[in-house]
Amino acid sequence: MDANAVSSGLSMAGPVDDPLSGQPSAAEGVRPPRLDFDRMPARVLRELRASHMGETVAVRIYDGVVASGRDGRMTAFARSHRAVERNHLRLFEAMLPPDRRSRLMGLWRAGGWLMGWLPARIHASVFFAVIGAVEAWVDTHYARQIALIRRDHPDPDLLRLLEAIRADEATHSDHAHRLEGDPPAWTRPVARLLCAIAVGASRLGVAVGKWV
Repeated sequence: MDANAVSSGLSMAGPVDDPLSGQPSAAEGVRPPRLDFDRMPARVLRELRASHMGETVAVRIYDGVVASGRDGRMTAFARSHRAVERNHLRLFEAMLPPDRRSRLMGLWRAGGWLMGWLPARIHASVFFAVIGAVEAWVDTHYARQIALIRRDHPDPDLLRLLEAIRADEATHSDHAHRLEGDPPAWTRPVARLLCAIAVGASRLGVAVGKWV
């Protein structure tokens, strides 16, 4: 199935749970909340800064996959899921003015592009394994973040947005794992290594992005 077929199916039938489509998206139609930074605990602001960084990286991961030009199925997946991640990023950029964001955005963008391009150049199953692992970690990141904000700054509109984005990340992880299939034996150790590196880099990036 190519990207045009995916798009056509969505326009005729509405969102479907197709791993190549990126749909359904829980964040579609969610509006960004108006935040009072003067009343917001610094810890919550740091969390939002890290998540803005993460959504920037997510868009760049899919940019790297599209640039790899390796596989039509990967490209269709990357284009459709990138559209969802771009919406997430748009929501965060509407919430966080530039002076509240990480100062290392150039580094995050470059790292995200490489995180998508490299596994995509190796093999489709490696790419889908890495995406599945990273998105599963992002799901746990948002779960912890939502619990912290519910306790320290229970803004219902902010929580609604974060819960919708978390649902999308879980969907993306499921989509990637479903497309991974039965990979060739030689790709399995490579996939395990790159999954560990990608999740470790994500964890480190969030830790740094909160502060810088």
